[in-house]
Amino acid sequence: MMKSAESIIPVILAAGNSKRMGYPKALLPLGEEVFLTRILRVLREAGLARPRLILGRDAALVEARIGDYPVDIHVNPDPDRGQLSSIQLGVSGFPEKFEAAMLWPVDQPAVSVELTRRLTELFVAKDCRIAVPFRNGKRGHPAIFHRTLFHEFMDAPMGKGAKGIISRYESETCFLPSDESAAFIDIDTPSDYQTLTGQRLEEAIGPPQGGQ
Repeated sequence: MMKSAESIIPVILAAGNSKRMGYPKALLPLGEEVFLTRILRVLREAGLARPRLILGRDAALVEARIGDYPVDIHVNPDPDRGQLSSIQLGVSGFPEKFEAAMLWPVDQPAVSVELTRRLTELFVAKDCRIAVPFRNGKRGHPAIFHRTLFHEFMDAPMGKGAKGIISRYESETCFLPSDESAAFIDIDTPSDYQTLTGQRLEEAIGPPQGGQ
């Protein structure tokens, strides 16, 4: 398959334990959606391939909220190993006809359709193996990696992520200038959530529910 939006499989990383948030980040309310369904909608509107969703201990809860979005679910059996283990699961067994993976952490849910499209178009149009948003010297998410780099994730020491790979392949990386703050800020804590939404976490999620 030639480079195209349809040749890029999004890999949504949602296996973390959300310890600092105290609630599954994939299910945090964002308007009339939750973090995960917001990302799934953006990916669908941007025209990318069917996403892979990497889940952890809250897999059953999250699966129940996906609705009619088409997605391939993979459960990380040991998410305590860190995000790299979820990336490795996401790029394993990658169908040969697809050219790249778009890595998207679920704690960055407010990235726009426009940025997603522009990043995809940059990767498709240019001769690069990585495409990332870029602002004031900082790289953001989502990030697209050509399949020829998947071995870098498989060989990386556990506890490491994509930053070292981007540094090693900087000359083959396309940087998308963007002022969109959602691409550069992780929503990790109740304070982060309130900054993003203007709503206190306790008010957004309601009374505690069993298993959450």
